[in-house]
Amino acid sequence: MDKVNLENKRVLVTGGCGFLGERLINQLLDYKAKVYVIDIKDEFNSSVKIEYKKINLLNQNELKQFIEFSKPDIIFHLAAILNRTRDFEMTNEISNINLGGTINLLNTLKSINFTNFIFTSTSEVYGLSRDKAYQETDEVMAASPYSLSKLNAENAIKTFSKIHKKNYTILRLFNFYGEGMPSGFFISDLVEKLKTNENFDMTFGEQKRDFLKIESVVEALFLSTLEKAQGNTYNVCSGNGFKIKDLAERFKMHINSTSTINYGALPYRKNEIWEMIGDNVKIRK
Repeated sequence: MDKVNLENKRVLVTGGCGFLGERLINQLLDYKAKVYVIDIKDEFNSSVKIEYKKINLLNQNELKQFIEFSKPDIIFHLAAILNRTRDFEMTNEISNINLGGTINLLNTLKSINFTNFIFTSTSEVYGLSRDKAYQETDEVMAASPYSLSKLNAENAIKTFSKIHKKNYTILRLFNFYGEGMPSGFFISDLVEKLKTNENFDMTFGEQKRDFLKIESVVEALFLSTLEKAQGNTYNVCSGNGFKIKDLAERFKMHINSTSTINYGALPYRKNEIWEMIGDNVKIRK
């Protein structure tokens, strides 16, 4: 990885209590950055020294006060409602945070002379199934209210940055996993059942997905602090696709579980994306 120097840099992380946020913060502290964290949890579950504030991104006044206090050099905007429902009636609720919260955050940063605003988007913005890997220049078509909110947030960031002459980097994250992954995700729920030898219900698992270890996602976040990353959008992915059912069998074999995986016990989602594999040439370069 190119040399990243964050010593004594004032770094703001939104959504810092999440799975990715906590990993990022620990690494930032190793780099001797001054870390400021926003989340909606009551407190940050860590013994490390950071400046933490419980703030809802829709609370413009509290947000503005914390930004003026922290005066960040770099912003990692990870905070979001992660809801993969296809129910369009959820659009307003999801967009209020993922788009509205992003706009509030941007507005509080107008007078801050920061180096870069780094945003974690999603591979789901591509939306349309295809038989080759997605590239950053491909057409986008949100597949859900969640990916719609992320795509709109991407555009809001670009518009704000153009108007106010600010820097940004957008990372479209594909699936990732790692130790300590919370429940509610396919891999974490699968592993939990396999470790206790309980049966696991899933679809037939024909859909292909691109999986990456969380350590590589954190590396991509750090690379985004480099000047050459400014003004760019990158896929964060392995470039390889696996059928969900094959992945499930690999984990079962690795854990040496006696669980039965019940393929077809669950229906596919409406508007299922059958192949979600990314092209990572741009970020590797």
